[in-house]
Amino acid sequence: MTSDNVLTFEKTSFEEAVVIAKKGTHCGMCRFDFLGSGVCSAGRKHGFLAYWPQGRMEIAKQLDSGRIKPTEALKDIVNSCNFCGFCDKQCNFTTQLRPEKVARALKEYVDGLDESEFQKIPEDDILQGLREIVGEKWATNDPVIISSYTMTIVPRDAELNYYIVMPENTEQVSKIVKFAIKNNIPYQPRSGGTAFSAAAPTVLVKGISLEKGIIIDMYRLKKLEIHPESQTATVGAGITMFELQKEALGHKLRALAAEAGAHVCSNILTTGIISTWGNKYGAMADNFIDLTTVDEEGNIQKHSDWERKNPYSTEPGFTNLTLCPNFILTEAFVKLHPVWDDEKAVLVPFDNIRDAYRLLIKLGKRDVGLSLAVLSRKYLAEFLSPTLQISKDFNYVCKNYLKLNYVVAVVCNKDDKKIVEDMVDYTIDESLMKSLILGAPRFTSLRDSEFMKILSEEDDPLKAIFAGPMRKHLEKALDPSPENVAKVFDEDLQEFFTKVYSKPEMTDIVWLHAFRILPTRMMRQQMFMGPGAAMWTGDEDHYINWIKMFDEMGEKYNLEHTLGFISPLDHGKFAYMEYDYYYDHNNPDECERVSKSLIESMKETLVMGKGLTILNYLFKGIYRKEHVMYPIPEGISEEEEELFDELIDTVLGD
Repeated sequence: MTSDNVLTFEKTSFEEAVVIAKKGTHCGMCRFDFLGSGVCSAGRKHGFLAYWPQGRMEIAKQLDSGRIKPTEALKDIVNSCNFCGFCDKQCNFTTQLRPEKVARALKEYVDGLDESEFQKIPEDDILQGLREIVGEKWATNDPVIISSYTMTIVPRDAELNYYIVMPENTEQVSKIVKFAIKNNIPYQPRSGGTAFSAAAPTVLVKGISLEKGIIIDMYRLKKLEIHPESQTATVGAGITMFELQKEALGHKLRALAAEAGAHVCSNILTTGIISTWGNKYGAMADNFIDLTTVDEEGNIQKHSDWERKNPYSTEPGFTNLTLCPNFILTEAFVKLHPVWDDEKAVLVPFDNIRDAYRLLIKLGKRDVGLSLAVLSRKYLAEFLSPTLQISKDFNYVCKNYLKLNYVVAVVCNKDDKKIVEDMVDYTIDESLMKSLILGAPRFTSLRDSEFMKILSEEDDPLKAIFAGPMRKHLEKALDPSPENVAKVFDEDLQEFFTKVYSKPEMTDIVWLHAFRILPTRMMRQQMFMGPGAAMWTGDEDHYINWIKMFDEMGEKYNLEHTLGFISPLDHGKFAYMEYDYYYDHNNPDECERVSKSLIESMKETLVMGKGLTILNYLFKGIYRKEHVMYPIPEGISEEEEELFDELIDTVLGD
């Protein structure tokens, strides 16, 4: 790094570092190499979250609040960082944060302490027993290391009465569970942590956190084998979706896509991987062949074991709701799907949801396309925009000048692309999407321009811009280039991001859609909760009314909100919807309001009926969709409403 960069970092006080750290959302993107820039060597070597950039940011927060005191482990944590800058590049791409500044400030803070200020944490028989299972290095009871798991499994206000253990294989997981049972200690596995971090500031934390006991960090279960002949893969619990996709693509294959940082096994175990590729690739148990699990007694089982009772059976209703699976998934044998040479992406813009929905379902029922989704204006803006402010401006321009409120996004082969183009008047092609990615800063700078004012006066601004003579003027105004989009990043990172945006895949809509890097930007310096539902597609009005209900709930609780996406399943018979509420996780009032909106909207969905909400399939991902989705229930009775209230009190607390 240059001397200028060092000077910049040295000016960051510990107080300023804490401000940066509080904006972190634990998206987990710093733990794998999605930009080709390298990944944190300290994290790879030591494993525990404390040694990764997101962990150091959490430690800085906890030291500042007084929740933890310095320990001997803290010295090792700060000294393990070589200030390579990889984390700043990765974090800036998604969140615009600078975790290396936090790491430097944390080291300066520690170096300024007197040796007498470091606590020595006594070991006990429990810790020794865990180390006998996994090795001396891979179990700890150090509160500094434990605190780094706050918002990924540890509640913000919990006493740090935990042990962290990192097994390497299924056999060690089994031994840990048996050890926990023998010593009457609660335990819970942890993978990526992203879903929990979004829920942590809300009422949901009471149902999915661990108040004390053993945290089983699954990061070291890194087995990943691709079997090209059978188009399958063996995936350990520590493997992220990005890692699987990257390895599979080398064989011209892909997996059903979840977010890049999501851990494949944990997705399968919980909601099941529900994705925009689901109409073609399936959902839930459609995408795995076999599973290796450790049950509540520590027994290792295969889903395919002859003596095992039907592993796919489950009650479909909300009355058996649980937010914690009763076994640990350590390894999955999953299906992969071919990647074709002629894959294309095409987007169809709309000003209203009803027309967008109709096209989506028509395509779904005809099995047109590999990935199908309606994306909202805000969703599109978040994905394409390199910074939070640009995403807000992008959203504003689309709403007020273009009347672009939704797009139907289709990834397909060339024949299906022609079918889509023949069904509509105009589309956004890959060339224009590339221009919008590289020209997003210029696009948003046009918000008060004469060009946009003239465009907004057109009878059909979308047609004028995407199929008319004004398109060439737009592309000229965007002046798209890697250099121009890189200018929005910090000066010392601009050269790096020029190289990143020069890579073909970073403007390849098909690649971006499959690898799901860009959705992480939804968590940049804010959280979001996405309640959703799957419904029959035949009752269009009912579907639209569900969207209106979520919209009204957002207005009632004064939350930033929008439809996220709609995607068909089962050849267009179902369509899954996600509706998103955004909130500041550092604002207690907003956290309380989003909690209320979640509980109230969950209840309202049950009352409205004819839809399967997250309550129906949460932590039922391993079950066949037929057991969960058929039949879709009617609205619940008043007596069942009372039962729901009691259930929520039991699972989530007061």
